Amino acid sequence: MLRQALVQRRTPHCGVQLVGRFAVEMVGRPDSDLSRFIHDEVLGRGHNLRLLLSQPASLKPGFRSRMARLMAEGTRIRLSSGPLPDLALVATDLAVVDTRAGSEQSRILVVRREATNALHQFQQPLWDHAAELLQPRQATAESVQLDPILSKVLQMLGSGTKDDTAARQLDVSVRTYRRHVAAILKSLGVSTRFEAGLRAAELGVLNPGQIRHQHPAPTDTPVLAEDAC
Repeated sequence: MLRQALVQRRTPHCGVQLVGRFAVEMVGRPDSDLSRFIHDEVLGRGHNLRLLLSQPASLKPGFRSRMARLMAEGTRIRLSSGPLPDLALVATDLAVVDTRAGSEQSRILVVRREATNALHQFQQPLWDHAAELLQPRQATAESVQLDPILSKVLQMLGSGTKDDTAARQLDVSVRTYRRHVAAILKSLGVSTRFEAGLRAAELGVLNPGQIRHQHPAPTDTPVLAEDAC
């Protein structure tokens, strides 16, 4: 169905965005028909690809390395803390919707401009408020050495504790607490607190169960306006 949608496009290069189950399949099942098609017909032909996954899905074993390979090929990936629809969007005028009713599942090709516009307007805020996944750095479990204070700070970050509350609990100033946070980000080779939680969980420094799934702070979420094509 995605092949049909791309064939109907007149412009040679356009944006394709996979949301929810479509994105999870692309990352988690590299040998599936969908993944092979996207790799050959979308990335292989120079189309732009964006993936929007949930935070819990990104913590599955093997996902980080597969997402890194996709990003190396030019794919943009963002992670959302909330529930996501199951959509595949081609530019602004075609879409595939995965619908479920009980045990029944079907995929519907949407070509009416009014309907595809509505789907794009629905998913765009989800993309805007999701956190951009950056290329992983070279930090390893062996290279990340956190003293007891930094370990406690990392746990505070994972639980989503506010800076002033965390500082009081650790009996330090807010400025000192934030210096500790900066040291953790540097050790993990990441640029945002949200990435720190994911990276720490991946390295085994932080238990994934300790990560509170919430929207990153506004400074952690780059909002980039760009056209679909």
